[in-house]
Amino acid sequence: MGYQTAIKGKWQATHWATASGERPVENVNFDFHGETYNAKLGLKDETGSFRLDGDKLYTTAQGQQEIMVKIKRLTPDSLVFEMNRGGVQEILTLNR
Repeated sequence: MGYQTAIKGKWQATHWATASGERPVENVNFDFHGETYNAKLGLKDETGSFRLDGDKLYTTAQGQQEIMVKIKRLTPDSLVFEMNRGGVQEILTLNR
């Protein structure tokens, strides 16, 4: 199964690690459907479009520029993003 099919659906964050420790994962979730997504990042709601290119996920929130995260692992039950925010590596783990 390719990433395009496997990423579809609802994902809930279970772990967010940074070089300086853990980040809270309360109210962090994603829902990928069609070519669009909805995300809840704490108090912030985000809606936009997404596209996949190999193991890279590109998202463009409404009114914002495109960003990219690497899909480190994608199974039927878990999704792991590897991100670089301001030069700091972060790993976000989500489950169905």
